[in-house]
Amino acid sequence: MYSGMMGVGAALAAGVSVPLTEYLALGWRGALGIWSIPAVLALLIWLFQLQNVEKSSRNRSFRKAMKDLGKSSLAWKVALFMGLQSLAFYVVLAWLPDILQSRGMDSSMSGWMLSLSQAMGVVGSLVIPTWAGKYEDQRFLVWMLIGLEAISLIGLMIPSLWLVPFWVSAIGFALGGSFGLALLFIVLRSTNTETATELSGMSQSIGYSLAAIGPILIGAIFDVTQSWFYPLLFLFLIVFIKLYMGLGAAKPVSLKQK
Repeated sequence: MYSGMMGVGAALAAGVSVPLTEYLALGWRGALGIWSIPAVLALLIWLFQLQNVEKSSRNRSFRKAMKDLGKSSLAWKVALFMGLQSLAFYVVLAWLPDILQSRGMDSSMSGWMLSLSQAMGVVGSLVIPTWAGKYEDQRFLVWMLIGLEAISLIGLMIPSLWLVPFWVSAIGFALGGSFGLALLFIVLRSTNTETATELSGMSQSIGYSLAAIGPILIGAIFDVTQSWFYPLLFLFLIVFIKLYMGLGAAKPVSLKQK
């Protein structure tokens, strides 16, 4: 549900921002400024929830927990699978409209293609974890999602607009499903709530650090090569590392915390 709501918000923003810019004459600053309104509303809602927050007791220190997790190959595989998924997701979020516009698509339609991708991500983030939760071993789902992502990237490397709706839908579903699966791994590979909290902190810290680097790195590759083929090729190569990490994270084993 958490990943699904995030996807709904991203899909709505991607599709509506360009029409706000063009039809309401807000300009790109005004269109982006509109999205500060739900952010402020969310802040106000959370401020009222602070009085209900209760601190839970911990059986071990943060340093001890991170030391134990740092020695676990399983923890690193879960964290890096989430991190590489986040990198690819935010690269697509940041650069897909530019990629499509370089092929001749207008700005409004490219925004709707991004919205389509995000909407399919919502579907993936809801369907895949539900499906995965029925099995102890999720490796077949990792193969399916990574294969779908790889095929989509190959499709987007083709310098034409042929089958673009299919490619963006497929990569959106794959990345949304991978995100939901990454969150599920945190729960499935933990033996208790405290371990799950620690693994979640490690995974999301690594995940969003890589997510922050991804769009900048891809933009730099484009600046050097002046072609979107090479940035997409880079993402395609990352897929193989993600596959290795995902297969390790999907094995039916649990973290052993001291």
